[in-house]
Amino acid sequence: MFGIIRNRKTVLVLLFLIILIGTLMACGKKANPVVPAKVIPKGVDNLSAQVKGKSLVVSWPIPTQNTDGSPLTDLSGFKFLKGQWATKDFCPTCPDQFQETRLIDLKSPVMPDLKIETDRVELDFTTLQPGQTYSFQVTALTKREVSSSPSKTLRIAWDLPLMPPAKLEAKPQEKGLAISWEPPQALVDGSLPQGLIGYSLFRRLGKGPWIKVKPDPIKEITYSDEGLQEGASYTYQVKALREVQGTLLESEGSGEKEVVFTRVGPPPVIEELLAVAGPRGIELRWQRLENVIISGYYIYKRTANEKTPNRASQEMVRDTTFQDGQVVPGRLYFYSVSVVGAPPALKEGPRSKEIQITFNP
Repeated sequence: MFGIIRNRKTVLVLLFLIILIGTLMACGKKANPVVPAKVIPKGVDNLSAQVKGKSLVVSWPIPTQNTDGSPLTDLSGFKFLKGQWATKDFCPTCPDQFQETRLIDLKSPVMPDLKIETDRVELDFTTLQPGQTYSFQVTALTKREVSSSPSKTLRIAWDLPLMPPAKLEAKPQEKGLAISWEPPQALVDGSLPQGLIGYSLFRRLGKGPWIKVKPDPIKEITYSDEGLQEGASYTYQVKALREVQGTLLESEGSGEKEVVFTRVGPPPVIEELLAVAGPRGIELRWQRLENVIISGYYIYKRTANEKTPNRASQEMVRDTTFQDGQVVPGRLYFYSVSVVGAPPALKEGPRSKEIQITFNP
């Protein structure tokens, strides 16, 4: 094919070129190797604490997703960091410093200070020292030894909380319940009370969850709770708030007080009354009152020549409509309606604002 090649050097060069061309044709050009992306668990986004008497409960929700939105299926536990400094020497703008590290295994045995639920972890600290500021931080860990980003640092200026308020009372009034209590007389160690800034009042309906009645601290030792459902059972509890270096320390709850709300005054007034003329008379309509137990309604009527209205029907109306057939075409009429409360009192509330209509069938 190449003829007779007598030069040995030429033969070697040709062989090298043939091998090189064959190698390139066989292998082609290869791409750079691809490094698989690391799946990182989502960090804890709500590290919180609650004061319970002389102890502090730090808790956080268990994350269920990775940072890319995929399900977190290999979570093994958490790394929990704790720091402690004297409150008087604490620097809030300095970098976080922690002296203790604790690894929490989700499958760890039951421990007195650790509670692991299906969606939450709780740590109970019972030996915190007054006058100290504590810092907490938590990081999620997977079975692949991959860590999430650390949570925001939670800082608590710890001191002794107040004793709970005493003699909680709940008494019915015209628009709701009057809640009252006595202030705490000491800190939990018996020393004089200090730093009291207000109270947190909690309420639950029936066997439902506890709900804080007001988000901000209540400054007084009384509170008027309105907008309640008449005939329903409500339970109340109040806690005292002490502020130490910007941290609110909540006392244990007072004794619970359960009461069934029954309105002591007359029922409220009907706000919206409508009148429509029809072929058989004048029809009145109004909105039923919410959260009020009633026995019925009284309808009042007068003409333009009458100053005082009279009942359009001596019998109590049970529905929220009334048909008045005792009307004359072309005459102007004025109507109002009142609400009758629950038995046995059957107190009648104030009449609504009058509305006027001319009967033109």
